[in-house]
Formats: sequence, structure tokens, C-alpha cells
Amino acid sequence: MVENLILECPFCKSKVIMVTFSPSFFQAKVSRTSSKTSTKFYKTKEKYEVQANCPNCGKSAKEIEKAFNEGVKDPEKTKKKLKELEKLGLPTIIETKM
Repeated sequence: MVENLILECPFCKSKVIMVTFSPSFFQAKVSRTSSKTSTKFYKTKEKYEVQANCPNCGKSAKEIEKAFNEGVKDPEKTKKKLKELEKLGLPTIIETKM
């Protein structure tokens, strides 16, 4: 069941992005051999297809689609986590010796 939605841009938070949304569903996979036939079910991922670029921030449709499907990493949260790890005395860079 594919839906057309208007969502907010993950970068500038304005609600102007036209998106085609495909929800996750169970799909059957049938494998046949000479001795038996088996059917396995697996769940597909939900998928977003962005129709156009963002008019406010200028991000491309591919960048926005990647952000919807994979998620946007917040650099502020990453820096905060690294500072917390340094306070605990854990190494933040792992060095390899060859």
C-alpha cells in the first residue's frame, strides 16, 4: 500500500517535501529442490522515495531520501558522546600496530 505524503525536511525542518512511502511488509521466498519445496517469509524495510529537492535548504532529493531511509546523524550528539567517553577515561581512537 503505497502512500503519497508531505513530510518535513530532515535538514531544515520545513514541511514541504513530497514523498512516496512504501511501508514494510512480509514477503514469501520459495526455494525448490528435487527433494522438497520450502517457503520462508522475511520482512522488507520501509522505503521513502523523495519526489523533488527541498526548496528551502536546497538539499537534493537523493540526500533527503538517504536521510529518511538511513537516518540523519547529529554531529552535536556525536561530540557529546565522545566527551562523555573521554571523561570516563575510555579511548576514543583505536590504534592498530602492524
